[in-house]
Amino acid sequence: MPAIRKKRRFIPLLRAARPWLLGCVGVAALGWFFYFLTTIGPSRVGGTSVQVKSSGDPAVAKLSDEIGDLEKQYQAAVDASLVTPEVIDKLSQAFDKQRELVRIYPTAGLDQSTRLMRLDTELGTARAKVTIDQIDRLEKDGYDALTNNDSELAASKFTEALKLQRGINTSSASSRYKNYVRETSLLQQLARLEAAPLQKEMTAAVTAARKATSEKRWSDALAAYMSARDLQDRINREYGRTIFADLSVVDNLDSEIESLNAAGIASDIDAKEKAGDDAVAAGKPTDGAQFFADAGALQLQVNQKFSRSRFVSSERIENLEIKRQTALSAPTADAVAALDRAIGEHLGKRQVVLADQKIGQAVGLVDKLFADYPKSRRIDGGLKLKLAYLSLRRPDLRELQDTIYDRLLPLPGNPDRLLLKTEVSQALYVLVMTTNPSRNPGRELPVDSVNWSDAREFCTRLGWLLGMTARLPTLDEFRVALGDGQPATWNQADSNGRSHEVGKGKPNGTGFYDLLGNLAEWTGTEGTDADDDKAFIFGGSYLDTPAQVSKIPSEARLKSDRARHVGFRVMVEQASP
Repeated sequence: MPAIRKKRRFIPLLRAARPWLLGCVGVAALGWFFYFLTTIGPSRVGGTSVQVKSSGDPAVAKLSDEIGDLEKQYQAAVDASLVTPEVIDKLSQAFDKQRELVRIYPTAGLDQSTRLMRLDTELGTARAKVTIDQIDRLEKDGYDALTNNDSELAASKFTEALKLQRGINTSSASSRYKNYVRETSLLQQLARLEAAPLQKEMTAAVTAARKATSEKRWSDALAAYMSARDLQDRINREYGRTIFADLSVVDNLDSEIESLNAAGIASDIDAKEKAGDDAVAAGKPTDGAQFFADAGALQLQVNQKFSRSRFVSSERIENLEIKRQTALSAPTADAVAALDRAIGEHLGKRQVVLADQKIGQAVGLVDKLFADYPKSRRIDGGLKLKLAYLSLRRPDLRELQDTIYDRLLPLPGNPDRLLLKTEVSQALYVLVMTTNPSRNPGRELPVDSVNWSDAREFCTRLGWLLGMTARLPTLDEFRVALGDGQPATWNQADSNGRSHEVGKGKPNGTGFYDLLGNLAEWTGTEGTDADDDKAFIFGGSYLDTPAQVSKIPSEARLKSDRARHVGFRVMVEQASP
């Protein structure tokens, strides 16, 4: 029983300790596996193992002393400015020995590693000092060779200089001796030397292409331009940092190539446009229009297929379409012009009924002209405005003419020139212009507050209604109409500070009213000294004293001026029989 009890006590203990036992077994197995991995494979390199010496080894002390002695010899030469390749070699020996010391004495500590790094930097710097002088000489020799046009020698000098500069830049030398700008410059110079023959060849090809073009050897020119294009493209890809690289040159060469491909079509366009011009001049507008249409279609083809060609032109397509529409519109435009002349003749002869009929016909043709051929050069916006105006006034044409003719008198000595007896009244102005700008309102008062352009526009419309030329009278014509003088009325003395109704005062000896006083009047600029911005007003106004009016005043004013005391009258020129 005691043995059984012991067994029963042991089993629970065993069960409790089992996780710990298994853990220990696992750790032991892992350790053995790690040992197996680290020992697997060859255990020796070259048949021998590296023997690491201890810090107390006499050989280590001896090697360290040798390094120090070599350093002292180098430093003494530096102090004496006697650095030679042999002296640099001593520093090189010191570096090699220090590297060996660190290798065989890995536990030497940070001081020995620092010493190795310092020796490496000093050695690189010492070599750089000597090498820089060599680079300077090589670079100078290279540029001298370029001056003498010996590109092969220059390339060899620059190549050697680049090799040496790269050696410094990748070494442990002090940063003050590293020159990455010089390395890049040498690279670019070598690239330029390599690209120069290609550039020369490309330039020769362009010259040959231009010569062939001038001689109309199109296939030779095309081949030369394509060769030049390939050479420039190669320069751009392989020597993109040189002065010879230029993307715009490729674009220009592409344009020349496409221009040559399009040259035949461009020649056809020129021929068809000329044929169209000749047909129109010969009185064959329909044939001319067809030639212009064909030329426009060819130009569109050039624009779409040869978009880089110098023959590409949207403007030419537009101009050809204008010519086409102008040619096709010629019969209609000629008919409108004939009707316009007939309308003017009928109105000039006061044949209102006949004029009315032709106005209706002309308006219909003008509308058709604008709708069918909006780009035609035969379209006359002014004529369309004139016919539209006459069409609106058709019911009043006879009344308008009667009213106007009743107020006209021949200019003394000039029966073909008819001058309005009075200043233009507000009623007459409204009858012609359908508006009244006057600030002193009254139907029979003279129209005021009109500028020079307003007066000119009134004359233009009045001329349309009469079928004659109507304009502002000149200063000389005013003086002729004035004759021996004018009764002094409607000036400062008797006007009460305002204008008065036209035709109410006394006329002068030639039958004209208010040439002096009432309102000053705009004149035409013909035969005057006024500039483009100014025109003369004549005769004085109700604001002037009798003495001022008696002097027959005239004054230059800005054409844009509007004043209560300024109006105008009209001169009508009858056509000679």
